[in-house]
Amino acid sequence: MQKPFLPKKGAHFVPRTVLGLRQKNKGRGVTAEPVSELERLTRKFRPPLIAFFSRRVASLAEAEDMTQEVFLRLLNAQGNSEETSAAYIFRIAANLVTDRSRHDRVRRNFADAVRSDGSAGIDGFDPFRIVSARESISVLWAAIQALPEPTQQIFILYRVENIPKQTIADNFGFHLRTVDKHISRALVFLARRMERRT
Repeated sequence: MQKPFLPKKGAHFVPRTVLGLRQKNKGRGVTAEPVSELERLTRKFRPPLIAFFSRRVASLAEAEDMTQEVFLRLLNAQGNSEETSAAYIFRIAANLVTDRSRHDRVRRNFADAVRSDGSAGIDGFDPFRIVSARESISVLWAAIQALPEPTQQIFILYRVENIPKQTIADNFGFHLRTVDKHISRALVFLARRMERRT
């Protein structure tokens, strides 16, 4: 049976994980397992990467996310057996910053384009437009209510309920051309009512 390692009195104890070993319990004894390359790189480069990103992004949380992204890319690239030097890691970080700034630029350009659209200065929730739209809807609904009975029902089924003309014709016992005529009459009637309003 192997004796456990105990530091001498007054000696500084350095955990095995810091030395590059991780302890793993196997039954009664404790064995040392090598720390993965990614864990070693994370311990070594996480603080400098967070500092690197903190100088280039708006918040610490964003710097943490980007640091995590660097290690995720390293994990995905481990199969490529590319060197994991500081230069390689910080090249990944610089590329992330470039990608982020490009993404932000596209987002800003889109927002600027939306603001400078032809409808600039028009508030979509302008009170006058809201009242005008409500009046138009009430005039239109009153006009629909004034339609003769089969025309009103056919128009509502076709235009409001989106029921196919053939289904309407079958339910009313009409020919398809008759349903078309009712819809046309309704549209002409409603257009005249809306013109009178303006």
